[in-house]
Amino acid sequence: MSDPTARAQLIAAVQSVSAEMVVDVLHGGGDAGLGELMATGIGASPGVAGGIVRTTVDDALDAFDRGEDVVLAMAETTPADEIAMRIAVAVVTESGGVTSHAAVVARDLGVVAVVGTGPSRLRDGDEVWVDGSSGEVRRPGDASVAAAPTLEELPAPLVTLLGWADDLAAVTVLANVDRPESAALARRFGARGIGLCRIEHMFLGDRAAVIAAALGDDPVANDEIGRVLEDDLMAIFGEMAGLGVTVRLLDAPLHEFGGPHEHNPMMGLRGVRLGVVNEQLVRAQAAAIVSAARTAASSAAGPPSAVRVMVPLVSIPAELALVGSWIREEVGPGIEVGVMIETPRAALCADRLAAHADFISFGTNDLTQFTYGWSRDDLEARLLDPYRAAGLLDVSPFETLDEGGVARLMALAVETARAARPGIATSVCGEHGGDPRSIEVAARLGIDSVSASVYRVPVARLAAAHAAIVQDESTHAEGSA
Repeated sequence: MSDPTARAQLIAAVQSVSAEMVVDVLHGGGDAGLGELMATGIGASPGVAGGIVRTTVDDALDAFDRGEDVVLAMAETTPADEIAMRIAVAVVTESGGVTSHAAVVARDLGVVAVVGTGPSRLRDGDEVWVDGSSGEVRRPGDASVAAAPTLEELPAPLVTLLGWADDLAAVTVLANVDRPESAALARRFGARGIGLCRIEHMFLGDRAAVIAAALGDDPVANDEIGRVLEDDLMAIFGEMAGLGVTVRLLDAPLHEFGGPHEHNPMMGLRGVRLGVVNEQLVRAQAAAIVSAARTAASSAAGPPSAVRVMVPLVSIPAELALVGSWIREEVGPGIEVGVMIETPRAALCADRLAAHADFISFGTNDLTQFTYGWSRDDLEARLLDPYRAAGLLDVSPFETLDEGGVARLMALAVETARAARPGIATSVCGEHGGDPRSIEVAARLGIDSVSASVYRVPVARLAAAHAAIVQDESTHAEGSA
């Protein structure tokens, strides 16, 4: 913007609104009631919702059919439970943290969630209010709750303000999307594309058996995965016509899909490793992606502006070279192949990874887990409170990027990757992509884009503008010193 006065007015307007204010507008809220406290955990997906506790998927679905507002309460959730999470007004789990399965999926769905409560007093049939901001679950009492607005009901001033924020921001805001309906929401919330489309999230309920079969080396299952993936991607590409879409290859810890037992499945046969031992599974996914892209190109809506394939959990450059060569043989020219940096070794080898990658994206959930050597679920369930009390942590590193370690690895990766391949695009697609403080860190590192859960996109847009303003002020201060 060339007019300094007009720019100053935009900056003042954007600075006058906090991320917390946007969250309040998007998710509703109010007094969650003065009733008895039933459980306390981590507020993982904001908002307030009330309903009847159901503790199994079947009971939740039956209750929904009867017209009940369902609060799904479980020890933990897995992909097989997502069919019930989709119809619930709230989810409560005894285990987990802000990056656990329940938390990530609930944020994607816009469902209120409290996780990591530990053993609770919730029982099937209880009527409760769930506060996804405070982490409290209570009896109803005299509750006064403001419902979250629909997209059409968002205040016009907020819509205008977010447009101004986009004009100021240097970091592009994308969305984490796995379903066509989420793609439509992301677009309407102002996302500039999809930075992370997780294939494994498309295989829920009965579909999980297909993944289990593929993990058991059933060649027919590879073809079935390709068919399901192609159908879903065609719908997603249609919703995102004109905007870019990055699809991540299957990254499914085996235990979540009934696969073989592993002692530590989060560090086991997943991501690129699964591809190395099952070449046809890689080729089936790549073929489905390119076929869906070609179909979208011939549709009335038109194709995405770019389709990208991302290889997860790489630690050895040769892994990326091998699996990337199979992908490129299937997709041909026009579809970029990139790498997800999730291990410290990948960050340290970013220059060599860049030789085989058209783009890099930081999976900050796993990068934080592997850097600290902490389970991302167990930390928040068992360690966070004692560590806070001892003054060892002020915030979970899975909620806000750790500047002392994780961000330094990212900075090194960005610097060395761009030295090896000038102009290579960089992104953050972990849950930190929706956290305002983490977005400010990403902006300082020169990251090009962040990808956030759909319902965090508006907050991320505002945070990206705030980060740009802070950087601009810092630059001016250094220049005048």
